[in-house]
Amino acid sequence: MNMTFLGTGAAEGAPSYFCRCQLCSRIRETGGPNIRSRSSFRIDAQHQIDFSPDIFYQMTKLGLDMFDLEHLLVTHTHKDHFDVGEIMSKLNRIEHNHKPLHIYLSEPAAEWSGKLLDVYGLDAAPGRSDWGGRFIIHPLRYFESYEAGRLRVTTVPGNHYAMGRNEMAINYLIALPDGRKLLYASDTGWYTEETWRFLEGKSVDLLIMECTFGNREGYPKYADSHLDIPNYVLMLERMKEIGLVNERTPVWASHINTAHQLLHDEMQEEFDRTGHRVVVAYDGLSIDEEGA
Repeated sequence: MNMTFLGTGAAEGAPSYFCRCQLCSRIRETGGPNIRSRSSFRIDAQHQIDFSPDIFYQMTKLGLDMFDLEHLLVTHTHKDHFDVGEIMSKLNRIEHNHKPLHIYLSEPAAEWSGKLLDVYGLDAAPGRSDWGGRFIIHPLRYFESYEAGRLRVTTVPGNHYAMGRNEMAINYLIALPDGRKLLYASDTGWYTEETWRFLEGKSVDLLIMECTFGNREGYPKYADSHLDIPNYVLMLERMKEIGLVNERTPVWASHINTAHQLLHDEMQEEFDRTGHRVVVAYDGLSIDEEGA
């Protein structure tokens, strides 16, 4: 499979367009992998995780399109992960695949999204999962498994609240068609003990996990909502303790904001010094090009 990071930034992207801090200024000067659009991840042409406000830019930059997309896994309803207006662009086309887009998200996220759809003039009556036949919503319960196209997905709640009532971000444990297992963990925070217990006895072949705050000064240990590098390492160590990953498991860091001091290569050097095998992802990175 040829899985690709479409975007590796957080809510404001990198650089933040309202900001002239030292890091944002350095990013504008250096460009390259330091430029981060909002996070989303393409598993293959039919399956994707999250739909960011930068999807047009991502498709244009990478020479891709959304023609074959049929299954969209949504982590949570913050707009950098779930831009409903951009998803509605499926209606603005001359030629299309004549298939609805299946959208998978938590039950609280589905409830919140139904209310939002009123703005777009689509039928969002309570209890309906069909948005006018064009978009089919699949509400998911936490800690359960579902079929999503050719994927088998299990919903692992992160410690990160979103827009819905009691909505926690979903970290997706995915059985890929080629037999490998992937944990896509964004946004996480330090997992609750309930989540840690659920992950015991499971293992993955690939791990993608957010490192939103880089080397931000004063960030507390075991914080909820997001990770910095020290908390990322603590998460990895706990995952190794319970057997979810091991020393040979390929690991990538993504969802990186600008509330710290590190350019891409500097963040990679910070991770290298931890002794853990972590690759700092960048927009357009193909996992299989990394030999995973």
